[in-house]
Amino acid sequence: MKWMGVVNKQLSKDLSLSGYIGGETQRYYTTYNYDETDGGLIFPGNYFLSNSKRLPIATGGVKNRKTINSIYGSADLAWRDQLFMQATWRGDWSSALTYSSGLGNNFFSYPAVSLSWIFTETFQLPAFISFGKLRGNVAWLGGDIDPFVLNPGFQLRGFSQANGGNNPMLTYLLNAQGQTYTVDKNLKPRRKRSYEGGLDLRFMKDRLGIDFTVYKDNTFDQGILIPAAAESGVNSQLINAGNIQNKGVEISLTGTPVQTKNFNWNSTLTFTRNRNKIIELYGDNEYYALDEEGLGANDQIPYAKVGGAYGVIRTRIHSKPYQAYDANGKPEDHPNNGKTVLAWRSDARAAFPQRSNEWMDVGDINPDFRSSFDNTFRYKNISLNVLFDAKIGGDMVMHSMRYGTHTGIFKSSLQGRDASHGGISWTSKYPNDLGTYDDGIIPDGVFDNGQTIEQPDGSQVDVSGMTFREAYDKGYVEPTHLPQYMYRYGSFSTAVGDYWVVKNSWISLRQIALSYTLPVSVAEKLRLNNLQVSVLGRDLGYLYNTLPNNFNPAANNSNRTSVNKEEGFVPPMTRSFVFTIRAGF
Repeated sequence: MKWMGVVNKQLSKDLSLSGYIGGETQRYYTTYNYDETDGGLIFPGNYFLSNSKRLPIATGGVKNRKTINSIYGSADLAWRDQLFMQATWRGDWSSALTYSSGLGNNFFSYPAVSLSWIFTETFQLPAFISFGKLRGNVAWLGGDIDPFVLNPGFQLRGFSQANGGNNPMLTYLLNAQGQTYTVDKNLKPRRKRSYEGGLDLRFMKDRLGIDFTVYKDNTFDQGILIPAAAESGVNSQLINAGNIQNKGVEISLTGTPVQTKNFNWNSTLTFTRNRNKIIELYGDNEYYALDEEGLGANDQIPYAKVGGAYGVIRTRIHSKPYQAYDANGKPEDHPNNGKTVLAWRSDARAAFPQRSNEWMDVGDINPDFRSSFDNTFRYKNISLNVLFDAKIGGDMVMHSMRYGTHTGIFKSSLQGRDASHGGISWTSKYPNDLGTYDDGIIPDGVFDNGQTIEQPDGSQVDVSGMTFREAYDKGYVEPTHLPQYMYRYGSFSTAVGDYWVVKNSWISLRQIALSYTLPVSVAEKLRLNNLQVSVLGRDLGYLYNTLPNNFNPAANNSNRTSVNKEEGFVPPMTRSFVFTIRAGF
């Protein structure tokens, strides 16, 4: 239901007013049901519930239900068609933030004010400046939460036949998703404050133009989950917290480099750069995990970091740096300090990087900048559009690199696999082996303090602080089998993630579109007003791609920030081609 009043009034010769005031009620209501037979059908081929051998199974309920009541208004002032001001306000009352008692912080508003000035209408500027406008605005936004988070209910889980009855079985949900968290009783709406300023300039009768925008916004009181005390009976609590800041710049350069009677070339180049920063989380916490389900020992997790970015990648499975100690246990200088520590498997006589098991920042999913380059060429009735876009910077976790290394399926894993690929040949001196091999490699790294290695005669040699090369040259170790190295390097129990957190930069040929509009005389013979044929290709390939093995940079699991850091076995880029005929009657 909606109502609205509108006003348009000329206040004076130079000043005009337009605006509106209104209100509305929005109701969202989603239900679901599921029914099936049980035990098969009494009469085959007759698909209806009453033909079930046993009592039919039925379930259903309300998925979500929310009401938002709103009032809003706007006032636009224009002075001499060169100075403009717009002020808007909207207020919402959301049932999702209202407790069953009728209480709750259920109101949030959206005030905003914008100003713009077409200064080329005010001043007599040089003829080559065809248009100029300054603009600025400030706005506040608000938001609620999902329905049934504040007021959980019951879910129908089927029927019980106990005591010869057909009794519904209801399960109490802690919240709509059935997750074990509780909600702060003073939960407030999410808030956002935004500032923006810009300049629009055009030259030479709009042949060249530049649009420049700077912005800054802060989001407050987001709903986040924090750990709850064990005695509470839940895993976490939903609270308001945080202050996340985004600021950046957007630049658009447009132009017509060539324009003749039969041919023109229009071009647009864009550049965007955003920097986010976590001003505050909650309490004294420095980090907040954006992917609670991935907090195991074998993953890289995106975090919000106070003083840093929203999307810092952290891990506990990066390589361990070597540090030498003196006899008193104090750190001392050593030529191998800082090099990767090697773990040693005596059963396989293999060395491979050792994980540190200490949390460390290893990347950031946020790009340095994004850009696009759009060109349209027109010659008479023929039009050709070519679009490039690019993302430079930002890190990505590549699970395929891990599993491909673990199983040895990549071409890059051939180096050292046999003598023809650079593998070291040797005959083992160990009594329980005595085989001859050509798949040996010299791992790059240092043995940790206290590491001893059994020799063929059964004695032990201390290789503390030695590189593998140094120990090999002294005859203390045999080459490591490449398959053993690769297997351990990517194994769930011993993997070190240094090599699968990679830079994700790319330049893409996003689109080529060619169209031809037939002459009017031809269209008229077909009893048409116009006729156009076109062919379009999308996602045609990458001109530049920093990911190894030609992986698709768009192979993220999801657009959600919590998983946008990783690639998850998604197929390569799919090209699409479209042929279109457009006709007007």
